[in-house]
Amino acid sequence: MNKEEAENLLNESRDKIDALDEQILNLIIERTSLSYDIAKSKQSLNKDLFDSAREDIIHEKLYKQLAEVEINKEKVIEIFDLLATISKEEQKKYLN
Repeated sequence: MNKEEAENLLNESRDKIDALDEQILNLIIERTSLSYDIAKSKQSLNKDLFDSAREDIIHEKLYKQLAEVEINKEKVIEIFDLLATISKEEQKKYLN
């Protein structure tokens, strides 16, 4: 690969990452918008904000989905744990 090809590939890859980042952000916003419904449902069902069984199910599902992928699985789990934390923080707003 020559320098010009490398520059083109770099720029194209960065453009794709920028587009993916925008999609990821929109999905995070959409995911977080469900917090109100979840909070009110938990409140009506007298469920705690934190559900360790649900967290375990999510982790198991993720490990299965990542089984064949060469990626740092623990870091992916951390990302999903952060998403869960954001959701719980939003839910707290609606329960207080």
